[in-house]
Amino acid sequence: MSQRLTEKTFQAGAIGINYAERPDKGPSIVLLHGGSANWHDFEDLGNVFSGHWHVYIPDLRGHGKSGRVPWGYSVQEYAADIGAFLQQVSGPAALFGHSLGGVVAVMTASLFPLDVRALLVGDAPLDSISWKAAMDRPDHRETQRWMRALSGGKYTMDQVIAGIKMARGDAPDSKGQYKTLGDIYPDGDPFYEYLASRLIGHDPDVLGMLLDDYATVAAGYEMDKVLPKIECPVLLMQADPNAGGTMTDAEVVRAMSLLRNGQHVKFTGLSHLYILEDMLRVACEMDKFMDQFVR
Repeated sequence: MSQRLTEKTFQAGAIGINYAERPDKGPSIVLLHGGSANWHDFEDLGNVFSGHWHVYIPDLRGHGKSGRVPWGYSVQEYAADIGAFLQQVSGPAALFGHSLGGVVAVMTASLFPLDVRALLVGDAPLDSISWKAAMDRPDHRETQRWMRALSGGKYTMDQVIAGIKMARGDAPDSKGQYKTLGDIYPDGDPFYEYLASRLIGHDPDVLGMLLDDYATVAAGYEMDKVLPKIECPVLLMQADPNAGGTMTDAEVVRAMSLLRNGQHVKFTGLSHLYILEDMLRVACEMDKFMDQFVR
């Protein structure tokens, strides 16, 4: 019988990194969650892989139970943590990251090419310019602001849930009007506790830096410089831009010309949150890609 995912702590320099592990037989895979999340977001995905992979799921710094660093959330700093994790905990591994985790995974593979056996990029921006364009969308900035205000554990679970209910949803209705999340999700919906628990364990400086000091966060994340340094095979896993995906068609074309060994899959009809929408489809594509290079 497979063992359950268990939590451990790794010291990456001055910061403790919390992670979950399921030590089954097989090569190592490290899963990096998105912004304002934690390792539990990939618990089900980890369970899918656990029969034939040695699964590791870290909390990024400033997220979940990992350490916090005042104004210390640049892509370079995230990547240094994960590079140390690959060298001292998992060993060389397949590396998957979604959204912010995808940005971190790309930078990690560029800075630590010998430690990443295969790279899977889950609907993340591939360049600081495209990332900034996504950040500057008015609906996105509005979401980031209210999430920042509710982060950090200064409010109780009930208070955070009340704040979430008053927050504006991302997308307008057919009349161009925005509903609050309280209008969209009924009382008692598990969405509230899911999001509130993640915000309570989230350092507000993570979002603060993205909103107020983006140049520091994204320093060095330039496609022409980063992608050619990646030595392993790469799978770009694109959501549907027409359904709210982040990775653009133009980015994919440019990235494929810069990568030594790049592949691409597009999940037509699925949004940026495609792992929640069709996890088995996503896992199948990941397995198919990794079987070519990691087994």
